Amino acid sequence: MTSLPSPTLEPRVLAQRFELAQAEQTDRTPHPTREGVPALHIAGGRAIFFGPRSPDSVAIGVGLAAPVSTEELDQIEAFLGQGGGAVRIELNPFCDPSLAASLATRGYRVEQFQQVWWNQLSPVPPQLPPGVEVRPILPDEERTWARLFFYSYVGWPAFSEADLAPGLAIVRTEGNTCFFALVNGEPQAVGVFSQTGGVAVLSGDGIPRPFRGNGLQVPFVQARLAWAAQHGCELMCAATEPLTASARTCEKVGLRCAYPKLVMVREPATWA
Repeated sequence: MTSLPSPTLEPRVLAQRFELAQAEQTDRTPHPTREGVPALHIAGGRAIFFGPRSPDSVAIGVGLAAPVSTEELDQIEAFLGQGGGAVRIELNPFCDPSLAASLATRGYRVEQFQQVWWNQLSPVPPQLPPGVEVRPILPDEERTWARLFFYSYVGWPAFSEADLAPGLAIVRTEGNTCFFALVNGEPQAVGVFSQTGGVAVLSGDGIPRPFRGNGLQVPFVQARLAWAAQHGCELMCAATEPLTASARTCEKVGLRCAYPKLVMVREPATWA
């Protein structure tokens, strides 16, 4: 993928587009605990509730367009804290300073560091290694994708419908396109592409341990980026933890770190 100049892409505007795209992807993911609980659109972002014990319940993109008022933060905490769960709010350098100041006075701590990667997209496909094919999954491959996704992240094969449920939810999310990387016809890696407003969000990359270390990840990402460009995306973004294999892959395919961000958490026990 060729790195293109970006004279008109102001960093704060990029952050708004990337956070909106990630919030939209998260918001579209179906889950039984979300039935009847739509996202809260507030303070320029979204608070998305997946249940009181779900680490996926989070506020994304708040404070990017304007200061976050005390009343708005109270609403976010009441919404995400339903059932006595922790409250998670993502914070990046382009959020209005009022958000960081308020979180500091309310007992939040850093739960996770992330890096948001990006680049403009080129439709030129990479030269894949011999025997490697990258393509969207077919309708009859949903369960195969869900099994490989579970195996990649948990480390052992799926044994029940409950094991398959997270992967099937991703496959069936509106706007998601799920991919296989196949080696000699055998699926060995999974990944996801989601599109919002010309931004491609790459996520869900997984390779089970028996297939790791064979150089598959880089061409897998490159092929999906080219596919995204061919299907109307001009920019891409992805979030990783620092100094991980995923972060190194982003560097290898020529992505740039747009900005760091923090997942801030307020545990129920710290509430006043």
